[in-house]
Amino acid sequence: MNIGLLLPSHARNHPNHTAVVCEDSRLSFREFNARVNRLANALSGLGVNKGDKVATILPNCLSLLETYWAVAKMGAVVVPLSSLLREKALSALIQDSDTGTIIASPDCAAPLANIRHELRNVPGERLILTGPSHAGFQNYDELEPIQ
Repeated sequence: MNIGLLLPSHARNHPNHTAVVCEDSRLSFREFNARVNRLANALSGLGVNKGDKVATILPNCLSLLETYWAVAKMGAVVVPLSSLLREKALSALIQDSDTGTIIASPDCAAPLANIRHELRNVPGERLILTGPSHAGFQNYDELEPIQ
């Protein structure tokens, strides 16, 4: 079974049913599927393809759910990483997993900036932070889907 097909199916068959409740956000299957599609298209526009690795360094949040579903739709692979990792371990895991894209929380900006030169497989446009904008990183909410 392709889990990337489950969300669109639910969005078609139960568009107004609640899909996600996260803090103050309540999204229907239609709304959640639209957000996931936006992210999948944006990642595709950045060059993420089927089989590529997308690392997440995120707490339990809406962005994490969207990323998991978008990556599944694309046929890419999620590499979940802990924000508790030190720079050396973070760098090693990113490199060893052949990760090409990173989506992280803003508190990871400094550690990622410090190891950026070691991340040979992660182009600058594929370093993405949720929350406020940071120099040298794409902003998650400002990612543009391809048309």
